[in-house]
Amino acid sequence: MTLSFDVTRRALSLGDADSVTGWYAKTFTESTIEMIIRPKGSTFMLLGMGFYSRYAQTGYTQDPVVEGDEIKDVQNMYYEIKTIEEHYLGDNFFFRECELVKLPIHYDMPATYGTAPTVQDPRQRSKVWLDDYLTAGNLTKDDNLTPALYITCWADPPYPIEKVLLTKGVDLVFSIATPTSEGLPVGVGYIEHVPISIFTIDKTGITGNKLRWKGEAELRRIAETKATGSLRSPWERMNNNEQNLGSTTLYSVTYVLPYKRYA
Repeated sequence: MTLSFDVTRRALSLGDADSVTGWYAKTFTESTIEMIIRPKGSTFMLLGMGFYSRYAQTGYTQDPVVEGDEIKDVQNMYYEIKTIEEHYLGDNFFFRECELVKLPIHYDMPATYGTAPTVQDPRQRSKVWLDDYLTAGNLTKDDNLTPALYITCWADPPYPIEKVLLTKGVDLVFSIATPTSEGLPVGVGYIEHVPISIFTIDKTGITGNKLRWKGEAELRRIAETKATGSLRSPWERMNNNEQNLGSTTLYSVTYVLPYKRYA
């Protein structure tokens, strides 16, 4: 019997941005690659070497794959590739070790969100507010002359955020998360707390940390000068974060915007 490790790689690419969420449409291109998939804690021998699987599901392959790609095995189980680590023997590439997350319910998301939410959705209200008042001239690259390309979108897109920064020519992302709400007396309104995160990376002509700070300064400016309408309060700065992606660093910071919305 011939032993086969053939699986289907569904290579992820991003299409057009949705007018409601700001997310890019996901498209997949299928091809056949070889990959060994093993559960956490399992060991096996290959080419005289022992391997130990450290993730819930670990994929081993010599074929090219990218974070965000999907893998479908012969049992029609789907996995998303979360991280990839390349291994070498001396100067020679040996294999890629992939952290896989099983997708127990799998479907391809529609290209568009569909019917636009009402203005009662704080994400929609906040996105319209940012789109109206963010000024490209205040978000410039290191030369302080060329505006950086930025987008606004809802948080938790169905793909790694760095995919946008690396493949769509985007330099800065303003990401709007689901808020917490506090009800005021009946018929009065609500106090919403909307987390808004900024993401950027180092690129040619862009120092990510500098551009992140420009994004923060722009958020502060519009909160101070464009606070009417929903009676927005000063920002609450939560945290900043730096994540090493290997070839670059993902910079991020999260602010919370409190505002009072009357019924």
